[in-house]
Amino acid sequence: MRRAALRFARGCAAAALAAIALVGGAGAQSSAGPPTRSALAALSQLPTQSSLASQRIYFVLPDRYANGVTANDAGGLTGGRARTGLDPTDTGYYHGGDLVGLASHLQRIKDLGFTALWIAPVLKQQTVSQGSAAYHGYWGLDFTTVDPHLGSDKDFADLVADAHRLGLKVYLDVVVNHTADVIQLTGTSYSDVPYRDCRGRRFDPAMYVTTRSFPCLKATKMPRVPFVLPGDRKAKKPAWLNSPLNYHDRGNIDLSSCSETCFEQGDFFGLDDLFTEKPAVVDGLAQIYSSWITRFKVDGFRVDTAKHVNAGFFKLWVPKIRAAAASIGVKDFPIFGEVTLDDAVDLSEYMRNRGLPQLLDFPFQQVAVAYASGAAGARGLGHRLDDDDYFRTPDGVDPAFATFLGNHDMGRAAQQVLQAAPTLSGANLVQHLQLAYDVLYLLRGAPTVLYGDEVGMIGSGGDKAARQDMFPTQVPDWQKEARVGSPPIGKGSSFDVANNPLGAQMKALAAVRDAHPELATGASVVRRASNGVLVVSRLDLATGHEAVVAFNNSATTATVTVPTATPGAAWTLAFGSGAARGNLTLTIPPVSALVAVPSATLPKTAPTRPKLVAGPDDLTSLFRLQATATGSSPVSVAFAIRRRGGAWQRLAVDDSAPYRAFVAPTRFAKRERVEAVAVARGLDGAVAVSPVLTFEPNG
Repeated sequence: MRRAALRFARGCAAAALAAIALVGGAGAQSSAGPPTRSALAALSQLPTQSSLASQRIYFVLPDRYANGVTANDAGGLTGGRARTGLDPTDTGYYHGGDLVGLASHLQRIKDLGFTALWIAPVLKQQTVSQGSAAYHGYWGLDFTTVDPHLGSDKDFADLVADAHRLGLKVYLDVVVNHTADVIQLTGTSYSDVPYRDCRGRRFDPAMYVTTRSFPCLKATKMPRVPFVLPGDRKAKKPAWLNSPLNYHDRGNIDLSSCSETCFEQGDFFGLDDLFTEKPAVVDGLAQIYSSWITRFKVDGFRVDTAKHVNAGFFKLWVPKIRAAAASIGVKDFPIFGEVTLDDAVDLSEYMRNRGLPQLLDFPFQQVAVAYASGAAGARGLGHRLDDDDYFRTPDGVDPAFATFLGNHDMGRAAQQVLQAAPTLSGANLVQHLQLAYDVLYLLRGAPTVLYGDEVGMIGSGGDKAARQDMFPTQVPDWQKEARVGSPPIGKGSSFDVANNPLGAQMKALAAVRDAHPELATGASVVRRASNGVLVVSRLDLATGHEAVVAFNNSATTATVTVPTATPGAAWTLAFGSGAARGNLTLTIPPVSALVAVPSATLPKTAPTRPKLVAGPDDLTSLFRLQATATGSSPVSVAFAIRRRGGAWQRLAVDDSAPYRAFVAPTRFAKRERVEAVAVARGLDGAVAVSPVLTFEPNG
């Protein structure tokens, strides 16, 4: 990594304040003259929270949940399974579950402690393709209506309305990367032949992402010549989806060896990959999904295969979707994307630069399962929490993630834990899975649970093997599958399973999260991450509440003493067993977690002036600004930079040490000098400003 030349500008905090104008979330102020108090307050405000951060999400594949109306099992089609898609004995076909059936179990979902429902895509599918059916919902054909196998548009509207009456949010799974496999290509392997317009001139689609025009295209000049069989030429809705020129037409992604362009422009398992660089495609996808918001009043989107969409798409599409939500009075509309990356720094790119507001936290899944299974120590989880700083953006919204242990693609939580620690069994397996859910619920993020995990479903792997029926299954292997904390289901219904220890743990964790909201939205300060012990303070800087969560994945009791932000308080346990005494010594039983809460709120003292340093980041090609704030009371720190002749621009707001913000050197000219400042805000609302730091991020 390159070193940057640094120098500190001399002077006191008062001089720094007199020299700068500050930027809040709304806009910039001229850099001439001292800042107003309101400008200072806007810069130094506490991070705001996405509504996603406080949710507990239950994910459902409607076809596998409950069969409320048997008349729609075949989707109104006749014939064998090759036409209807229906075969309840085969893991790859429709089984009969529907939206009416799901709606009849909403109270059960709420009673388990969940606050939101994530539903797999419900739009009309290509019924059968490549020897399997679209029971999962990811092979969209008609993007304007509900698939008849699941019910009607009215059924979906009623489901959302019923969920809202119970206080449950509804997040709809959407697909912007691809549609059903209808377009045929002359050759299926990926072709990296450059695009040419209808006159044969080469062009780069990325150059047109933010324009309102796009080069003319001709089928014979596409990388793979597309064609559509006569019976399929009007198969998709809306009509614009039927044009092969609205797709990349490059052939299939080679998942074992593929460039970034290949991942973004190739067909994902043969599915028709949308040409999302085209303005008309962006607008069309915005219109499609805006309609699902305004017609059905859904509360947010989960975006499938977001990793495979071009880099500029979400910056254009997300504002259009949020505008649709705002039109019906929804100011906070979460949009969390599926980006299957296990490295947090790589994942942060999708929030920092690609415009996705929230993400599914795949790196967290990896380290959480490794820790809870006993296969790894606590250091990985500690690093993952610290890495949240890479996801901070100028809008000042705290990073919010949907966190999970397993899913319908990779395999269930129990299967993931067993994969990491194959020797676990019986009561020992139950204990480690309970610890896994402790980690999921007591650390930051919106815990997301796959339906059926609450009754101990394990499965034998990912994809089809992780998508069992909740209602009585006709799949012989599923009838005999082992479960955690309950016997095999046989021909019974999973809705009749009572007192499974995993479901009971979820209820208890939901209750403590409700009683102590700082567990959902508080800042995370890692107090210890060593061997089998992880201790984290969760700090709500707005209300002044602290909760200390502690985990022990070892087979012996652990006793640790850690610092806290609430000195002199008496501590009691709000969850778990063990002991909390003094300020603060914790006794954590083997393979368990506890939550300790203090008798007092956080002290409110004025912040001291932060010290600001800058230099190349240790892990990335980014340039790092880091502030040290001393004092007895927690603070949040805002970072701002100014280019020569410009206004101050906020980089990020960090509510937990280490206080950091990151700059991409490529944004600046070689040897360009940039000024930076850090503003600490105390719990009493007072602010303290660092001296101005001048540095060269691209030195």
